[in-house]
Amino acid sequence: MCTPNIQLKDPKIADAAALYALIDQDRTNLSRWLPWAATTTSTADERIFLRYCQGQMADKQLWLAVIGVDQQPAGMIDLHEFKDGHADIGYWLGRDFRGQGIVSRSLAMAENIGFTRLKCHKLELLAATDNWPSRHVAERNHYHQDGILRQHIPTRDGYSDAVVYSKLKSEFHPN
Repeated sequence: MCTPNIQLKDPKIADAAALYALIDQDRTNLSRWLPWAATTTSTADERIFLRYCQGQMADKQLWLAVIGVDQQPAGMIDLHEFKDGHADIGYWLGRDFRGQGIVSRSLAMAENIGFTRLKCHKLELLAATDNWPSRHVAERNHYHQDGILRQHIPTRDGYSDAVVYSKLKSEFHPN
């Protein structure tokens, strides 16, 4: 298997159709962890979301990138909730791109942006306790497990407990 070429690129409205197709293809799985996946029901919804993100980015409230694999949109990664030198990390990846280390490599690139360009002191990642793929991403990328937040993440069926992971700037070692 060859290593895919991964890029993080600014979101463009032109990406809406490809991103929506990824969501639509894997809606059941994605909406288990990400409630917005159930309510993103058209390319128009994705266009609206991308316009909103572009505004948030212009206001420095969000850093977001489309994860590109061999020039094809594969998912998204972001840094949000900037406060006191901290930022939260979010990401999702289309079904056909999973299991290849793409999120781990994208996370490393996002960390570099967070710690160097955005001057963050700490990055935090939340994952539902039973979302093992996301938990493994955090662990492979040397995030510290800080604790469990009870009934913290909204789900289709109520709330899920969340594992809190963090990485400090002093723990960041760029490749």
